[in-house]
Amino acid sequence: MDFIGVLGLLLAIAFMIIAAYKGFHVIPVTIVASLIAIISNNVDIWTGLSVSYATDMKNFVGNYLIMFFLGALLGQILSRSGAARMVGVTLAKKFGAKNALLITVLTSSILAYGGVSVFVIVFAIYPIALFLFQEADIPRRLIPGAVMLGAGSYVMTALPGSPALTNVIPTTYLNTTVTAAPTIGIIASIAMFTSGMFLYSRYVKSVKKKGEHFVAGAYDNIAELSDEEFKQLPNFWLSIAPLVVTVGVILGERFLSIGLPAVFTVIIALFAGIVVGYILHYKKINDFKDTLSTSGTGSINALMNTAAVVGLGGAVKSAPAFQALVNFALSINLPVLFTTAIAVNIIAAITGSSSAGITIFMSTFADVFVQRGVNPEVLHRIAAISAGVLDSLPHAGPNVTFLSVAGLKYKEGYPGIFLAICIVPFIGLVTALIAASFGLV
Repeated sequence: MDFIGVLGLLLAIAFMIIAAYKGFHVIPVTIVASLIAIISNNVDIWTGLSVSYATDMKNFVGNYLIMFFLGALLGQILSRSGAARMVGVTLAKKFGAKNALLITVLTSSILAYGGVSVFVIVFAIYPIALFLFQEADIPRRLIPGAVMLGAGSYVMTALPGSPALTNVIPTTYLNTTVTAAPTIGIIASIAMFTSGMFLYSRYVKSVKKKGEHFVAGAYDNIAELSDEEFKQLPNFWLSIAPLVVTVGVILGERFLSIGLPAVFTVIIALFAGIVVGYILHYKKINDFKDTLSTSGTGSINALMNTAAVVGLGGAVKSAPAFQALVNFALSINLPVLFTTAIAVNIIAAITGSSSAGITIFMSTFADVFVQRGVNPEVLHRIAAISAGVLDSLPHAGPNVTFLSVAGLKYKEGYPGIFLAICIVPFIGLVTALIAASFGLV
């Protein structure tokens, strides 16, 4: 193994994490980090930047530009029309402000299980979570972790039937289905949900005990309303209609097996939700031109920040030392399921992507491991859960997107994210490995 090359990759990731935490802008940070990986691996600098870095970045922008914009626009319509406030306040009153965390987690889970991309959930749930957390006086910086606990942990990797890419990719290589190893998946999901709610609730209490309270961000539209102004808010059922339509279109495509590309389906669903939202609430949206402008600016910022991190992943994957690291991870002499857990985690951590981690693992070793006698369904579930543990280090795309949308610095929002989608999934992985060791499927 090329020691200098491997050290360069690790330094590149470490630099990215530290610089982001210090508050430096993501784009220059990822360029410098890519240069560290490129130079230390003796890759041609221009090829590394213009092909490896730029191509992955360009592809991400091309694939998700429309989706990011429509997601931001739907969020703006929900916020400016008062629909988000009505949903948040109604849920808080119905279930009690003390349950703001639970409501946020469950709402995010439902959308994620319905097939809504985590990037879209960020835009759709954030304005609703703002009002829930305001009612409960929970610091705003804890919203990203709460939403990601619902959308990015058990639903993404463990819950049988999840449409998340991390759960879909293994089916191609193992001839399994998205409901593979349902017993292990359900047990792991319960472990993640219960431990997540317990640990995050403790985290919320510890932060509030230190004297932190809810304080709106510079661009958060949540001014206090009088009773008369609250009466002017739209009806609750009309307020949730755009989200219901969005999820309904995604589920409808799945059940009817139309076969549209996943991103195209989400774009159609978002557009339908926007049309319904505007028709129902256009009288309450004062300046639609400004709404479009704000959505465009916000979505481009979030998209480019995320794409830059994806570009870094491209530079890292193109380095010769990356394959050496992958080979090392896959050569660990342990029982197959433990090797799977470690290998997928290492790859996902380096690339900052659960889908990249599980794809590289499956394409390289799926057949070999099955030939060793491992149940394909168990391998599917363990690999999927493993991919969702260390994929969410600071350089992961969804983290960059959410912190950008919420206007939070890494040191403010990332600790909650790390707890929700690194620590909690690790608990789920350990639980799944124990369940598998007892022969459960």
